[in-house]
Amino acid sequence: MTSEQTVLHLLEQNRNRYLSGQEVANTLHITRSAVWKAIESLRDQGHVIEGISRRGYRLLTATTDLQKERLAGLLPSFEVHLFDSLDSTNRYAKVLASEHPEKPALVVATYQSGGRGRLGRSFFSPKGGLYLSVLLPMAFDLESAQLLTSAASVAALEAIEQVGGMRCQIKWVNDLYLEGRKVCGILTEGVLGVESGRLSAVVVGIGINFCIPQAAFPLELQGTATSLFDGPSSVPASFDANLLVASLVENLHALVSKLPDRSFLSVYRERSLLLGRKVTVHQDRQTFSATAVSIDDEAHLVVQDDQGRQSVLSSAEISIRLEV
Repeated sequence: MTSEQTVLHLLEQNRNRYLSGQEVANTLHITRSAVWKAIESLRDQGHVIEGISRRGYRLLTATTDLQKERLAGLLPSFEVHLFDSLDSTNRYAKVLASEHPEKPALVVATYQSGGRGRLGRSFFSPKGGLYLSVLLPMAFDLESAQLLTSAASVAALEAIEQVGGMRCQIKWVNDLYLEGRKVCGILTEGVLGVESGRLSAVVVGIGINFCIPQAAFPLELQGTATSLFDGPSSVPASFDANLLVASLVENLHALVSKLPDRSFLSVYRERSLLLGRKVTVHQDRQTFSATAVSIDDEAHLVVQDDQGRQSVLSSAEISIRLEV
C-alpha cells in the first residue's frame, strides 16, 4: 500500500481517538514529513481529517446520508468501514481480507477516485453515489463463484425495491437498469488462498447511482445512465440510505449461503432486460446480431444468431449491448 493508504487505514481503525503525527509515524515506520504529506493528499481526495495541535489527527465523516454506528447496528455480523471518499472500496476490502481473512466486512464510500468495472474499465463514481464492497470470508470453487455476480444483481434489485419502491431490471451480467438506463454496476473479485489454491474470500463491489443529478453525468453517459434520485434535494426526507445498504448486504448474505440451489435465478430471469430481445454480441473481436433466448443454470446467456445457431456466453468472455 502507499503511504496515503496506510495512513487512511490507521485513522479509520482509530476513529474514536486522536493520533499524533509521531504515533502515526512510529506505527507505520515512516517519517513525520511523510505523515503530513499523506494527510494533505488524503484531504485533497475529499477525506475529512481533523487536526488539532498537541492532540493529533482524527478521521471524520461529513456525509449526512450514512452513519457508521447505525450501519453497525443493522449489520452486527459485519465490520463496518465508512468513508466520504476512497480510491476503490474493492481495493480496501481486499486489504482487509489480507489482514483479517476470517472477518466479514462492509466498506462504503460516497465517492470513489479510482472506481473500477469489469475488464479493467474505469467506473464513474462521483459524489452522490453509494459505493460498497462486501467482504465474504467464505471458500468457493470457481464454478460457484461465477454465480456470485448474478446473485449480487438480485440482492441489489430486491433491496432497491424493498426500501425505495423502485422496480429495476437486470442487464446481463452485472448491471441494473431503471427506466431503461443504468443505475447500478457490480464487480466481483476473488481472494485466493496461497496455501489452498482456492478462493478463500470474495469481495462483491456494488456501485449505485443514488442521488447524482442527471446533468452531472458526462455527456456520453447522460442518455444511458440515471440515479435513484435526481440530486440530493430529490431524496425524500423519510428515505434512509442506511436501510438500503443494510438490506442489500443482508440479501446478498442470504443468497450466497444458498448459492448451490440457484433459487435466485428465477428472479434473475424474470427481471432480465434482454430475454426475447435482439442484441449485439461482441466476442473475440467479432460482432454479430442475435436474440437473447435464455439464461442457463450457470447464469450464462444463451443467444441465437440470425442463422439459427445458438451460443452460450459466459461473463468472462463477452460484453453485450442492446440494439438502439
